[in-house]
Amino acid sequence: MTKVLKKLAERFNRPVSYSEYMEVALYDPEAGYYMRNHVKLGKEGDFYTSNHVHPVFPKTFARFIADILKKEGLPPRICEWGGGDGLFAANVLKYMQEVEPDLFAELQYFIVEASPFHQQLLRDRLECFSGKARIFSSLEDIRKDHPSFDGIVFSNELIDALPVHVVQQKNGELLEILVKLHGDQLCETTVSCINTQLLEWLEKYGPVLKEQRFEICLAMKSWLENIGNWLTKGMLITVDYGYSNEEWTSAEHHEGSLRGYYQHRMIRDPLTYPGEMDLTHHIQWDAFLRIAGECGFDHVIHEGQDRFLLKAGLFTFLQKTDDFHPFSEAYKQNRAIQSLVHPGGISSAFQVSVQGKGLLKQQDYLYFTEDPFAGSS
Repeated sequence: MTKVLKKLAERFNRPVSYSEYMEVALYDPEAGYYMRNHVKLGKEGDFYTSNHVHPVFPKTFARFIADILKKEGLPPRICEWGGGDGLFAANVLKYMQEVEPDLFAELQYFIVEASPFHQQLLRDRLECFSGKARIFSSLEDIRKDHPSFDGIVFSNELIDALPVHVVQQKNGELLEILVKLHGDQLCETTVSCINTQLLEWLEKYGPVLKEQRFEICLAMKSWLENIGNWLTKGMLITVDYGYSNEEWTSAEHHEGSLRGYYQHRMIRDPLTYPGEMDLTHHIQWDAFLRIAGECGFDHVIHEGQDRFLLKAGLFTFLQKTDDFHPFSEAYKQNRAIQSLVHPGGISSAFQVSVQGKGLLKQQDYLYFTEDPFAGSS
C-alpha cells in the first residue's frame, strides 16, 4: 500500500471527495507529490512549463512588469506564487539587473512555495542575486512580515493544480464523484450531490451542465479572496490553461479535464500512481473573472498567451545574426520566440489574465501603446 493510500485509510473511514484526495496526493507533507524530494519539472521531471522553453518567456513578463511598476509608481515588489524550480524568478531578476538597474536596486522578490524540496532549489538558484529573493511557505508566513502588499503578484500554472470537487450530471441528476479504497486500489463511486457549496457554485458561476462531468475549484475562490484581502494596490497576473463556460459545455469536454502527468505522459485516470504524478485540471475562466471582480479587482487583460506575449514585447528579443548554426545562442533564442507564438504551439493552450487594484495609468502601458494588433480586425 502506497503512502497516499495509507494516509487516506488513516484519515478517513469513508469515501472522500476528489478535493480531499488531491489534498493528500499532492500536498500532504509526507506523501504528497509536490512535497517529495524529487524533480518534477523539465526534462528529468514529469512535465514542462513555458519557462522551460527559453528565458525569453520570463523576460517578456519582466519587461511587462517593469513597465507597470514604473508607470504606476508602485514599489518594486514582485510576489511569485508557487516558485517551483526558480527558473522564472532567476530570469526576471537577471532581466531587471541588466535592463532595469534602477528598479533592480530597490527590487524585492518574494516567493511563496510550500515544498521544502523546491525551497532548497530556489535558494540554490537565486543565491547569486545577493538576497534579493525571500522565500515563504504560505500566505500566513509572508503576512507575518508583510500584513499587506503593494506590487505585482504572479503565478504560472498554479490554479490548475489546486484541489477540485468532481460532479457529474446524469439523467438530469447532479452527482458528486467520490474516491474510495477497494483493497489496495482506488476507485470512484457516486452519490447524489448535497454539498451546498457545489450547488451554489453552479447556480452562481455556471456552467449549465449538459449530461457531463465537471470540476469545481472551491480552492480557487479561497485563493482569490485571500489575495484580494492582502493586495492593497497593484496587479495580479495569472498564467494558466482553462475554458470559458461556453467551451466547457461543448461535447469534447464532457468527460471533464482532471488528469495526471507522469514522466511526460498524460494519464487519463487521475487515480493512477497516487502521490507519484502531477494532477491537473483546466480553469473555469468565467468563474475566475467574476470572483476576481467580487474580490475588488478591476479587469485589465484576458487573452491567449501567444497574443499576450506579442503585445508584451516578445519580438523585441529577436536577435539579428549571421550565425545560422542551430546551436548558436541567437538561433536558439529566435527559434524559441517562434515556438512561443506558433499556431498550435505551447502558448495556444494557455491564457494570461491580469487584474488590477488602484491602477490609474493603464492607457499608458507599452502593452497597449505598442500593440501590434491595434487597428486590425
